[in-house]
Amino acid sequence: MKITIAYIDGEEREAVTLQRFADSLLGGVKVHKSDRHPPFKHIYLTARKPENACQRKQNTCTIPRNMV
Repeated sequence: MKITIAYIDGEEREAVTLQRFADSLLGGVKVHKSDRHPPFKHIYLTARKPENACQRKQNTCTIPRNMV
């Protein structure tokens, strides 16, 4: 998932608050900041995909084998 926050200098506090909230909600967010397009500044957030339980090597089945 990718999230872009665009803001001006007077909104920097709110933008950083949004960045911290997204990081606490999604965990392990990659952050890139840019000021290439004045007067706007941008914060780009990239969240990694959650781990898929089906790709684990261990058996997560809770039903006893004799009942299947």
